[in-house]
Amino acid sequence: MHDGVRTNYNKELRAQGIGNLLCGFAGALPMTGVIVRSSANVQAGAKTRLSTFLHGIWILGFVALLPWLLREIPMAALAGILVVTGVRLVSVDHVKHLLHRYGPLPAIVWAATLIMVVTTDLLTGVLVGIGLSLLELLPHARRLKLGLDEDDRDDAHEVALHGTATFLTLPKLSAKLESVPAERPVILNVERLLHIDHTCAEMVREWIDRRRGTGASVELSGVSNGRLRNLVA
Repeated sequence: MHDGVRTNYNKELRAQGIGNLLCGFAGALPMTGVIVRSSANVQAGAKTRLSTFLHGIWILGFVALLPWLLREIPMAALAGILVVTGVRLVSVDHVKHLLHRYGPLPAIVWAATLIMVVTTDLLTGVLVGIGLSLLELLPHARRLKLGLDEDDRDDAHEVALHGTATFLTLPKLSAKLESVPAERPVILNVERLLHIDHTCAEMVREWIDRRRGTGASVELSGVSNGRLRNLVA
């Protein structure tokens, strides 16, 4: 959703874990990071992580200092804001893009998740989406590991992928790609990559676009996978 600093998934989970531990001690409700708040910040023009901190500070300030004012807000108005924000997250163009590039399965997962969230609840929808996403892993169940090798040449920095790139290994792959020196040309060697799912393929595509957008050179080497040929195109 933005071109700024990428999320450190491990750091995100550690922070939420510590926060929920403190919530338990204080007798408060557990918390979570959700895409709705991130979306609201990005759509409002936020550029840095300070927007996340300020988001929490505004909520804390109103709850601590102006609870009487919050009680005056009609629940229907709050529901309307949530509905509008949620509708903005539903991108038909994105599902068309998934269908065109990666076939029907990602589009089916997207549609089923959306329907279940709307007709039941968020948790049920997410679990259904994850369950359907696991179907793509079944043909590769015995080889789900992803290996990453680096070679610092004189003219470029090479990152070689081997094994299977799925949403299970996306944090590992994302962290490795983001650690590549920004000022050097990059060779992404995928000759020994057996499979890449649409989640990782989209992340790689976005990473390539960001690198090239800054004027850096990115070359894909050993491309034989159909999804990776789409990335090159």
